[in-house]
Amino acid sequence: MKKLIEMIKEFFSNDMDLKEKGIKSKDYGTINNFVYAVKISLKYNKAYIFALMIGSLALSLYQLMIIVAPKIVLELIDRKVTSKTMVIAMIIFGVTITLLNYISGRAVNIMQYGFDKVQYNLMADYLRKIFFTDFKNMENPDFLDLTERARRATYYNCGFHGYCQRVRFVLNSLTVSVISGVAIIFIHPLIVITLGGLAYLSYRFFENTMQWNKVHFEDAMAGTWRKMTYLHQTTTDFGYAKDIRLFGMSNWIEKIWEDVNTVFLKRCKMRHNKWVMCEVKISTLNLIQNGILYLVLIYMVLYKGLSISNFVLYVGLVSGFSQAMYELFSNLVWMHLNKMQMDNYRTFMDWEEEKPDATKEEGTITDINIDKYEFVFENVSFKYPGHEKYVLKNVNLKIDAGMKLAVVGINGAGKTTLTKLLMRLYEPTEGRILLNGVDIKKYDRSKYYEIFAPVFQNVEVFAFPIWENISMRERERTDMELVKKTLVQSGLDEKINKYEKGMETQLLKIFDSNGIDLSGGERQRLAMAKALYQDRSVIVLDEPTAALDALAEDRMYREFNSMVKGKTSIFISHRLSSTRFCDSIVMFEDGQVIEQGNHDELIGMNGKYAYMYEVQAQYYKENEDGEDSEGGEDCA
Repeated sequence: MKKLIEMIKEFFSNDMDLKEKGIKSKDYGTINNFVYAVKISLKYNKAYIFALMIGSLALSLYQLMIIVAPKIVLELIDRKVTSKTMVIAMIIFGVTITLLNYISGRAVNIMQYGFDKVQYNLMADYLRKIFFTDFKNMENPDFLDLTERARRATYYNCGFHGYCQRVRFVLNSLTVSVISGVAIIFIHPLIVITLGGLAYLSYRFFENTMQWNKVHFEDAMAGTWRKMTYLHQTTTDFGYAKDIRLFGMSNWIEKIWEDVNTVFLKRCKMRHNKWVMCEVKISTLNLIQNGILYLVLIYMVLYKGLSISNFVLYVGLVSGFSQAMYELFSNLVWMHLNKMQMDNYRTFMDWEEEKPDATKEEGTITDINIDKYEFVFENVSFKYPGHEKYVLKNVNLKIDAGMKLAVVGINGAGKTTLTKLLMRLYEPTEGRILLNGVDIKKYDRSKYYEIFAPVFQNVEVFAFPIWENISMRERERTDMELVKKTLVQSGLDEKINKYEKGMETQLLKIFDSNGIDLSGGERQRLAMAKALYQDRSVIVLDEPTAALDALAEDRMYREFNSMVKGKTSIFISHRLSSTRFCDSIVMFEDGQVIEQGNHDELIGMNGKYAYMYEVQAQYYKENEDGEDSEGGEDCA
């Protein structure tokens, strides 16, 4: 008996822990989301929302006609009408049914095409948000999970599309259930109440399972789907192919894939079990519902004189009412799921970025029209979001206009973080950074970015032609002669000219099967060409020669030294071949400046810089002895 009671409790229980993990989505509400969906539809494709309304009405009338049809036929037979009358009636009925079916189908086609346009714009808005979100968000796993959840809300039958589809079905079910329900009342009002109550119970079972599915499968799987996407992209990326093969990584990656897939399969099994149990509950209620239906109607025929034609009509009406109520509630559940998916999308789109720019009351500086750029770090400290350890601590540094500054130190000393702060990819945790005496937070961020031409250690090339990888602009806005000049300056022209299409040669094979790839050193030269093309006031080189040997690195720095005359230049490196050409050198250790001066001064201090330089000297001493023959120019 105790076990039976537990089974009954399990049958009717929700048994869900609805605690949401990661970044919790805002609850915008059903009505608010409906208004939002209508606005989006009207904004991007007005035909979409009108097709939804007309299609829903046509489908409702079509279903009601199907229910009424058997009664009409039986009554015509019972009245013994002529064959001609019967044929005319059937033709009228058939034409009406066909027309309603056509209108409904045509509306669906318009909606499908209409959503293609809406989806395109939803995805465009989504990508635009990613492009301009705070840089630190893209290194936050919780935020990345939110982006995955938001992206899935743009799919077919999910989020916006699913919500609008369900609205159509809800309107259809509501129309059918109201009309058929009013007719059934003439048999007995209790039938409507009973069937409605059973349909509501089915709705509750369905809703509980759907909420469990949303929280414990869809949201919980966001991180796993992100990992699966990464593994798929990595294993199909030519750039990783050499490492995978030469280092025998296939078994290792396969093991990682199995681990991730195990999580996926485990959650799929949990979801399957939940839905099976939900179907058992709903099927049981349907059995009870059909039993009640036929018992009442048979009683009406035997004892209340209900005609066969009316019996058939009421069977259709009760069946239609029951099905419409079930579909109404189930679609409301699906709408609730789609609503939660829309909540994910809107939470992402409404994500309140930290506003590092000056407040509206102070105003932002959008016109950075200055001749010289002098930067000052005042007691700047920084730690990455979610970490307690400071990467930089109490950094005080002045970068004079036109200065060539070398920032050196071992890996992990904080060199790259310094440049991220300088370029406002991150904001200081403490302290401030000044540009010509003005806190850089007061400058418009997008305008502030235009000051810098960075070259990073990891150079990513785009699957565009070579010229476009340099100008990063459309053809009509690109100075092709300047592109050629920068290719010569960067030493990449000889390589590019070997190709039949020259600068038009496509990089990578994503869009062109004849596309090419570049070596690590060539990619870095391409990045330098891009920096030179931009002709910006501040050049930041973050270990751009890591793929080169020491002698090649030394030559490139000499070449680049002559290219950037008059510009403020910052060289980040843990190799010291660049430092002899610079006006000032700062050495970092554990996030703090431990030594500062020019090359000769730091060598004279006989400290950690001098020790590191002496250790590395053997790699470029040969070049140092012949530096005059290279045509290099010492700026120290």
